[in-house]
Amino acid sequence: MSRKAQSRAPATGEERLNRGALVVLLVSVFLVSFSMLAFEITLARLLSVLILYHYVFAIVSLALLGLGLGGLYVYFFRPAAPVNNGRFSSLALIASLIALAIPLSAVLMTRIGYLDSVINNILFYCFLLFIPFFFTGVFLAQAFQAFPGISSRIYGADLVGAAIGSLGIIFFLDVLGALNTSLFLGVTAAIGAALLMISAGKQKIWRTMGATACLVLVVILLVTNLSIGYLTDVPVVGNNPGKEIYRALHRPDSPGRIIETRWSAFGRTDLVEYPEYPYLMELYLDGTSSAPMYQFSGDFANPGSPIDSLKTDFTGYFPFFFLQPEEKDSALIIGPGGGRDVVLALMGGVAQITAVEVNRDTVDIVREYSDYNGGIYTDFPNVNVVVDEGRNFLKRQQEDYDLIMLSLPVTQTSRSLEGFSLTENFLFTVESIQDYLSHLTDEGRLLVITHDDFTAWRLLSVSLEALNERGLDQHQAFEHVAMFGLSSGENVFPVFVLKKTPFEAAESAARLEKLTELGHDPLLAYFPHIDDEEKVNPTLKAIADGKLEFDRVLDEGQQMGLDLRPVTDNRPFFYKIESGLPQPVTMVFWASAVMLIAVLLGPPLYRRWRSPEKETREKGRSRPGHSTVRYVGLFTLLGVGFMLIEISLIQRFVLYLGQPVLSMAVLLFSLLVGAGLGSLYSGRLAPGRLRRGIALAALGIAAVVVAYAFLVPFLFESLLGLALAARLLAMLLLIVPLGFIMGFPFPLGIRSLQTMGGEQHIPWMWGINGAGSVFGSVLTIVIAIRMGFTQALLAGALCYLGAFALFRK
Repeated sequence: MSRKAQSRAPATGEERLNRGALVVLLVSVFLVSFSMLAFEITLARLLSVLILYHYVFAIVSLALLGLGLGGLYVYFFRPAAPVNNGRFSSLALIASLIALAIPLSAVLMTRIGYLDSVINNILFYCFLLFIPFFFTGVFLAQAFQAFPGISSRIYGADLVGAAIGSLGIIFFLDVLGALNTSLFLGVTAAIGAALLMISAGKQKIWRTMGATACLVLVVILLVTNLSIGYLTDVPVVGNNPGKEIYRALHRPDSPGRIIETRWSAFGRTDLVEYPEYPYLMELYLDGTSSAPMYQFSGDFANPGSPIDSLKTDFTGYFPFFFLQPEEKDSALIIGPGGGRDVVLALMGGVAQITAVEVNRDTVDIVREYSDYNGGIYTDFPNVNVVVDEGRNFLKRQQEDYDLIMLSLPVTQTSRSLEGFSLTENFLFTVESIQDYLSHLTDEGRLLVITHDDFTAWRLLSVSLEALNERGLDQHQAFEHVAMFGLSSGENVFPVFVLKKTPFEAAESAARLEKLTELGHDPLLAYFPHIDDEEKVNPTLKAIADGKLEFDRVLDEGQQMGLDLRPVTDNRPFFYKIESGLPQPVTMVFWASAVMLIAVLLGPPLYRRWRSPEKETREKGRSRPGHSTVRYVGLFTLLGVGFMLIEISLIQRFVLYLGQPVLSMAVLLFSLLVGAGLGSLYSGRLAPGRLRRGIALAALGIAAVVVAYAFLVPFLFESLLGLALAARLLAMLLLIVPLGFIMGFPFPLGIRSLQTMGGEQHIPWMWGINGAGSVFGSVLTIVIAIRMGFTQALLAGALCYLGAFALFRK
């Protein structure tokens, strides 16, 4: 910061900060921000285990409103910034409260799972988790209020801390598990409080003692739990009736029991056994997405009745009855889970099998239980198991397959911060069907075992759109499709087959005959070239014959509240079957909109109500250039725009990198580190160039984002064949420069507000930015569901273009 800038703000006292005190301040901000971003991700993991996935988005979003309300609290109740060392003692006290709130809220959140009345009571969770974010909002708002002249350094430390937290949380969740990670994050925040306490010296000794006691307490909590495990790690995973695992653990005939649990950044994986049914175990991810693992001798000549019965009792084996030798040289199985699909392919005589599973813990458990499952992942030389995201793995391969097989999971688990971008979505889009068809041999086919009729019809819709893009009309497209098992009966899973070349009439006749022989109702199936309408599903037959337009079926579904329209990589919401916006999204959208309006209008209305005459006099004396309206607009647009860009970019990069958790972590790290460096560099701008700097930075951000929206997909295609390390490097080179520019407007806005004598408004601006960020996160999902993530990205660019318009002169 220049000497001229220092002379403009003598009241803040930054010029009296020695180098040691400045380092302590920035390190403490770094530690608090590190703790809170890591805690936010940990929260999403814990909540995914405890409650139904669609509530995770609502709870985390509403809890994040605490950041904005913390700024509002400082504006109303702490309008006068502390001076001298009092600033450090005040921040030390707040950091201590954060350090206590993080572990206690996590512990209480898991304990209340024992209470049936609050299992899915999102308001209770919101209130509980609101507290640590509120204290963090108070901490950061007061830091900016007390040290506005070095806001660029504070904001830089804040962003870099959050960046390291987004990357480090992968390691901590893998090593410590979610609950111990929460305790550890309490320790890191407490260290920040202790550092501030040291800088405060002897002033406010009771605050010093409080910070010390807080650090000691959270360290004891963590060390004791690591030593003796007095807090079990989320014991209520099976206590929520809405979870699949609840039904498994409370079966009246044979209740299951959890015999193995693994925690990672991807989620919690549990292995459940059934004492009365020793031939079956099940793997659960976050209490849902069950995958069976069968007891198997390892010898297909004598596999045992559970494995042998799959041929007749499980619809997923049906297509293997008809595969010719030249049609089963190779198979790609995406999401093999506990190995059932691998067993089916081996029984069906497939020569070479590649199985791609995204959850490493699932693979490790199946391998470790090889004595039980016949070594399905370890003892068969023609089975190659790869830990990767299936769609990304496929796009990097040069090989074609005779069979691409997927079992469509029940996806009541949140895989991301925003809660509606699930890893499985990219497996079932129009573009993914094109990828599957491109990697099939001429005699190859795609086989998908779905879990209900709705997802089977959605898959048909997506496939018809993909075939239409290949030049096939509705009648021609149906010659490539077979469907059967379309019913809601117990243990009847609809199966969808998409053949690269058209089915022949003889093939369809043979399949219909076998279906009848096995006792299945042919009216719940469709095969091409079957002329008798009484032998196949009449609706599908009418669509195939052109007597009924498929678009009409989609329109009728819309009227019934079902959205079966095709989904794309830009709108990858395959599992959103209900029409319109999901209820949690609608709830959070309006709640965050109301909160943003309240934060925008509350302070001026409050001041006018408290002293209307004084407000009128001040307004009359104010010059137009001193109006805070443009700053209100600036910080609103920055909060909304940043989240629109961040979440949209995460969605795009998940497919590119192929590792969902790693993609999110590395992108957040790249964006936030870049923004932190940009914020630090922005401190070099002279006071007279602050507004111009805001305008140019905002314009630059808008231009880069628009360019990325259209150019990045083509760049991804050209780089996709590179190794993961090379793709990560390319991502860093793309995102860090964008983040660098995005780090300019916020600290420049704080400094500009200071130079016009508006220091008292800084906590209010922080509150606006926080509330805008929450609204921006849900607005991203709303735009993406309605139009797509590209449009959400462009909306983010439009926000920064608005910021440019506010400060262009």
